Amino acid sequence: MAVFKELVFFNRLSKDHAMPRLVAAPMCLEQTISYSLSGWQLFLFCVVLPVLLSLTGLWIARRIIPSHYLNQNHDVTGPFFSTLGTVYGIFLAFIVSTTWQAFSTTQSNLVQEARFLGNIYFTTNAFPEPVRGNLQHLLLEYRDSLIKGEWQTMERGESNPKTSELLKKIGYAYMNYRVTDPAVEPFLQESIHMLSAMTGLRASRIDDSSSGLLPVLWCVLLLGAVATVGFSFLFEARNFKAQAVMTILLTGVISMTFFTIINLDFPFTGVTTISPEPIEHLEMK
Repeated sequence: MAVFKELVFFNRLSKDHAMPRLVAAPMCLEQTISYSLSGWQLFLFCVVLPVLLSLTGLWIARRIIPSHYLNQNHDVTGPFFSTLGTVYGIFLAFIVSTTWQAFSTTQSNLVQEARFLGNIYFTTNAFPEPVRGNLQHLLLEYRDSLIKGEWQTMERGESNPKTSELLKKIGYAYMNYRVTDPAVEPFLQESIHMLSAMTGLRASRIDDSSSGLLPVLWCVLLLGAVATVGFSFLFEARNFKAQAVMTILLTGVISMTFFTIINLDFPFTGVTTISPEPIEHLEMK
């Protein structure tokens, strides 16, 4: 009964997660930017460009807003700017923390997925021929397809059709196996249990490869950044160069945070990616 339940569970996972991923979904704007630009290009886009825009905005503000008006409102502007900066800083820190936690979870899930794959291969040694040889061949093909195929398609947030098909073949091989030796029963049950868990981890990994921040969160982040930097223009330092340096530092810190979020948001796309190293180091002989 336990084996039957595991097989049903695996079959459901194959239908619900593996097959639909064969239809490639369009990348969102954030992932498109991360996928299309190199590390330096992304840095220029996320950090250098906003800094230049903020300096331009500061220069325009100093030309448009009268100096006496800025000085008269410093007492009111200061508390408002302090409150705005605190609220936005907390929100920004929360987004970075959440993004890093998601990246770390995906990394941990990959290690667990690799362990399941290695353990499944090891338990096949308990099966008789030709079942053992067939399963080990499929598992080796699946491992190679993950490294050479799926890691490339996950850069675009997609699963690999060949990998999905191999996983189905492995599942069907277990489903079609009829135990004749009672001593093999525990190994079969444990193998199917690990296969179901590995399939679920793969589905989560593929979902993570295409799941980024919600557009509404990016709107809040961008509007908050514009408001925070723009509000700093309402202060006037006697030395314009000193205020320009402060504007560069403020914009640079916020922009570097955006650069970090984009790099971590899609763990298999861009500069900072999770490598298939845990799977590559598996001993499957």
